[in-house]
Amino acid sequence: MKKLLLLFFILAFSNANSQWALISTVPTSPNINSISVVNQNLIWIACDANKVYRSIDGGLNWVLKNTGLPSGNCYGISALDSSNCWVGTVNGSIYKTTNGGTSWTLQFSLAGSFSNGIKMFNSNYGVYQGDPTGTGQPYQFRYTLNGGANWLLSPGAPIAASEFGVINAWDWIDTSTFWIGSANTVANATTAKVYKTVNGFGGGGWTSATLPGTGGTAGLYYQAIAFSNATNGMAGSNGNDIKKTTDGGTTWTTVTPPSGLTAFATISMNSIKDGSGTIRMSANDGTSYFCYRTTNLGVVWTQETLPAAGITNGIQHMQFINATLGFSGGNLGTFLRYGNPSGISLNNNEVPEGFELKQNYPNPFNPSTKINFSIPKASNVSLKIYDALGKEIYTLVNEFKAAGNYSYEFNVPSDIT
Repeated sequence: MKKLLLLFFILAFSNANSQWALISTVPTSPNINSISVVNQNLIWIACDANKVYRSIDGGLNWVLKNTGLPSGNCYGISALDSSNCWVGTVNGSIYKTTNGGTSWTLQFSLAGSFSNGIKMFNSNYGVYQGDPTGTGQPYQFRYTLNGGANWLLSPGAPIAASEFGVINAWDWIDTSTFWIGSANTVANATTAKVYKTVNGFGGGGWTSATLPGTGGTAGLYYQAIAFSNATNGMAGSNGNDIKKTTDGGTTWTTVTPPSGLTAFATISMNSIKDGSGTIRMSANDGTSYFCYRTTNLGVVWTQETLPAAGITNGIQHMQFINATLGFSGGNLGTFLRYGNPSGISLNNNEVPEGFELKQNYPNPFNPSTKINFSIPKASNVSLKIYDALGKEIYTLVNEFKAAGNYSYEFNVPSDIT
């Protein structure tokens, strides 16, 4: 392993009111279709062009992990740790890795289907939602009890009319209660369904609610779903529609969109199930992307400021660890973070006189070093590692911090050699 030198510390100023920040652009800039956030450091993403990437530092750096995956786009991803991950494909297949993406094994495939989402609750039990293969065929709502060795069709899986599923358009509050959005593919359709079970995928018992809306030439898609608890939830469509339910999805009523948002499509929704009722919504008006949050089912909306890359490339899928830390993936490799991880320690609250990066110790170092720095005003902080030839090889930190004196303990990852 090389001995490394910390060469310099870069500071840039940021809008203190914005908590969404661009963390990185994924190599080769593929569209990010789905993300799986294991913890604040470990994140997997499924992208176009059969690309799956893994990050071990909260999205700052990415390593391609797609050996053995077929050509085509990847949709839906669920990881349990740095080794075990499942991903879906455009061809309705499920692949699994047990060695961190060094190789992938095909577990299930259905020609004519399409993967919309995977969620593994533990090493044995997980669920999958895929498209029906055509009109009159069942939705591919499947579950596994043995880590994916077998994927069983959910009893009573809904039979599709002129419809199919939508990527990431589902939510759950436990392993029993799920809601799944769908697309009515009839041109100018005025209704589409949201499916529900309270028995888990293994128990079936699927019901549906028919939601009104405004479809376009491609139909009406209820492509975003979020529930804060068993009774309160929201759904958004591709045609200016936002609905809410207070009875677990049996009935739905219209929600007034955020002020100024008129012609739009809801792209993604996310709920934080912490009792706060927080639901976030990303939307696109045909030109730009936006993000809003509400804690009262849309009675009041708060717009969240996005960085320039987020406004252009959007939030296609988001996940939150807690109320103060979340992540999202967008088009062209855009990866955003809401809030900051806890990798940096605040030493004291004294406001320093100026920006200062103190000599890290030891330096050179192998395998760890401590970095102390001070910032006199709230700023976006970037710490980077360079080798002896001046080549940038690692980004340690790229986040917004308040004024203060900080320290960072850096342990060299195994993939730096």
